[in-house]
Amino acid sequence: MGICRLFFSIASYLRKNPEQLTQATLESLAAQYRPYAYVGARKQLHEFVLQEAQEMGIDPAEWFGTDEWQKDSGAFPDFVLACEAHNPHGNGALLELKDSAGEQVASFNSTLPSAQKQVSHLTKMVQTAVQFYESKRGCHCPDKRDCFYLVRTKRKNSAECRVSVIQGTFFETIPNRELLRLLWKHLFEQAGVSTEQYQTILNSLAALERDEVAESRVIEGAAVKPRLRIMSEVVAKANPHKYTEIGERTVNLILKAPSEDNSDAHEHWIVNCLTTDNLSTRVEPNGTLIVSGGSDYETACRVVRIEHKLNGLHLVIQVQLDEEFA
Repeated sequence: MGICRLFFSIASYLRKNPEQLTQATLESLAAQYRPYAYVGARKQLHEFVLQEAQEMGIDPAEWFGTDEWQKDSGAFPDFVLACEAHNPHGNGALLELKDSAGEQVASFNSTLPSAQKQVSHLTKMVQTAVQFYESKRGCHCPDKRDCFYLVRTKRKNSAECRVSVIQGTFFETIPNRELLRLLWKHLFEQAGVSTEQYQTILNSLAALERDEVAESRVIEGAAVKPRLRIMSEVVAKANPHKYTEIGERTVNLILKAPSEDNSDAHEHWIVNCLTTDNLSTRVEPNGTLIVSGGSDYETACRVVRIEHKLNGLHLVIQVQLDEEFA
């Protein structure tokens, strides 16, 4: 199962329990979906992890590679979706949670937001858990995975709150390696270093991964281990909750459009994504799209377009809480 089923698991839950839009933690919203190959919030989702392990016939300590598996890891990502065959989006995706009381997307303190990441570049615990889980399922999954972000803004304001599952393309508008290269360039210029002086080492610095930059350094004679911490904040143009298409009290799945083709082609592509993820669809006479997850739920939604100011057309599957679309 992929990101479409995860989205509708969350959206249908909130349709049935609209008060949970602001009352539930993002971890508990994410736990409306399963299976996951990795769960970071294992303290809060203790019973959830135990149930998953029991049904898989595995020991949680072996799954996460530690006897203290009940502790939260605090590492990126918060979840890894289990791989399934033939999913166009989010197959084995990495899911990071971002919760904010204001209208800004919460800052990225441990990683730069990405469209894709490699499992082999994640922390050892995440790698161990994913590889163990997927081997038990007999999966042969790619190392490179799509990144998605479960984002909530105005979490304390029931009237203005928004929740979205956002493809990393909305945040990574310049490849991260190039972004870091430009960061080093700005620092050199700020320090008054001439182009001729820094050009020879700029590309070498840019080749370092963010995690390599952030390593603690042991300096002889120093009482502390210094490290550079690269953090990032989303600018207004890359905050989907500042776009008029993302209204108050909506739940949204935001995907990069496959092309700039006409709307009929886009709707066909969306329906194909949903049906490939084992979701049934039908279109009502008023244009509302009804999506069914078998006996679990039937949810009304619509498809809207967002012209990303920095990264082209994105498509939004949108569920409005508390009311049907007219």
